[in-house]
Amino acid sequence: METETQITRRAHAPSLKLSLTHAMFPSLIVGTVAERNLALGGKAVQSTTNSGLGVAQNAIDGNRQSIHALGSCSVTNGDKDPWWRVDLLDVYRVTRVSITNRGDCCEKRIEGIQIRIGNSLENNGNNNQAATVGPIPLGDTKTFEFKPVSGRYINLIVPGRNEYLTLCEVEVYRIFAPCKSAYRY
Repeated sequence: METETQITRRAHAPSLKLSLTHAMFPSLIVGTVAERNLALGGKAVQSTTNSGLGVAQNAIDGNRQSIHALGSCSVTNGDKDPWWRVDLLDVYRVTRVSITNRGDCCEKRIEGIQIRIGNSLENNGNNNQAATVGPIPLGDTKTFEFKPVSGRYINLIVPGRNEYLTLCEVEVYRIFAPCKSAYRY
């Protein structure tokens, strides 16, 4: 008989979930780290900054607060092809990106954003396209899943139009392989 327990510690480790499988062997625990937000601790930049409140790093502060005036969202100017990028500081096989949309206005601005992942900063980091962002309701978070893509840079771009790019949180995930068996003490 096998029981699976999922433990989520949001108060002390908001970016980490741990799944444990308890087998019939009382001294053995096999654990799998299910997800960790790779963007936390990364370095973010963007094409322009609309106001002192809209700096790029706000989109990876671990806070999904979606009211721009409260200072947790990044915002570019209304430029042609605005972009935002996070440097994960290492190469990962990324499987999904979660984006929190602004909650106080401008719901449709985020539609059509391309999620691009790769290792090059050439052409402003516009690497291989992993996904295209569809509608995200005001203040909501939506996750975009795709086949694993290797890359250090996650670039979000609004292609072909003049637009403000507002991101209230960007989370980047990969799936970890199961841990080896470990003994309890």
